Amino acid sequence: MIVLSVDTAHAACSVCVFDMVANRSLALLSEPMQRGHAERLTDMAREAVATAGISLSDVDRLAACSGPGTFTGVRIGLAFVRGLALVLKVPAIGVTTFAALAQSCRADAAGRDIWIVQDARRGEVYLQGFDGDGVPLHPASVLAIAAAGEMLSDKSGLAAGSGVKLVDLPDNLDVANVSAVPDAAMVARLAGQTEDASNAGAVPFYLRAADAKAQSPLVRHRESDLSIETADARYASVLAAIHEPCFEDSWDAPAMAALLATPGAVALLAMQDKAGDKQPCGFVLLRAAADEMEVLTLAVLPHTRRRGVARALMQAVRRHAASAGAKKIFIEYARDNQAAHALYESVGYTRDGVRSNYYKNTDGTVSDAITASLKLTDADHFDCQQTHERL
Repeated sequence: MIVLSVDTAHAACSVCVFDMVANRSLALLSEPMQRGHAERLTDMAREAVATAGISLSDVDRLAACSGPGTFTGVRIGLAFVRGLALVLKVPAIGVTTFAALAQSCRADAAGRDIWIVQDARRGEVYLQGFDGDGVPLHPASVLAIAAAGEMLSDKSGLAAGSGVKLVDLPDNLDVANVSAVPDAAMVARLAGQTEDASNAGAVPFYLRAADAKAQSPLVRHRESDLSIETADARYASVLAAIHEPCFEDSWDAPAMAALLATPGAVALLAMQDKAGDKQPCGFVLLRAAADEMEVLTLAVLPHTRRRGVARALMQAVRRHAASAGAKKIFIEYARDNQAAHALYESVGYTRDGVRSNYYKNTDGTVSDAITASLKLTDADHFDCQQTHERL
């Protein structure tokens, strides 16, 4: 089993390709940084895969450090593996900071208990204890520094983490000689050892709420009684509710939120005006990379079909891509989806090729995927520029 793991939850951006059978890292990259994880992560993952001498299709499992850590950093790593998992159709697993650091300590623990203490700021620490086998002794908690000292006053074993110097440790508790930043190889190892990967989703491990506030979406354009708006992760449950009746293997709200948190991802949400009441009726999910735009999925609620919603969304995709400076839009759909074929052909997409047996259906069968694309013209970019100038 090959595991690709990442950690962006701390003051470093780390990626590891780990071979569970050989029990060793095939590639391990880590760069100290306080900011810029999102911009660096994708390239580091590519570098790690190339160094390991494999392709992404060889990856059997994905993993990310799920925190505690910086609020944004946790989301970046988890969003990356969740999005990649949907593409590769492999499990994505979250490994806590506590578990990863405890795993790093086990070689020196000699069967003793391990106490992970992370700086939570505001005069507090995050704390969790493990036995010598890496099994948690109690749930993780956030404690005032003095309270953490009292809790550890009668404990023995090893202590590790960014908060060990903040707490008054007893004489029987030695400080482990390990980094306070989790080792991506340990994240990979623990993810590879997870027996039921289907129930070990990559979700954030937060011990207290974030301070960040989401921004409001912007209205892009209107067509008849439809308004097409950009939608961020706050709309994940709305998008999931639209997606569910449209696809057998629909994406749930956490998956939508994870995808929307990846760099370059955006959703365009179609809202139908019913006597002044806006009602969501369809959406398209996009992801930009360099000068290209990819359509990840398009869904329209069954009872609102044949009213031009899908066509309006695809026209919005074209304008959005032009405004983002894209030169080409890519799309992929099942060969037997005749409605999709007719729609995309009618708005200018041309067939590029076929991916045999690409889709795995819930009944065990497989379907071919058609790949198609649309080249944006100078006229597309000119029209977009003119629209911005009028606004």
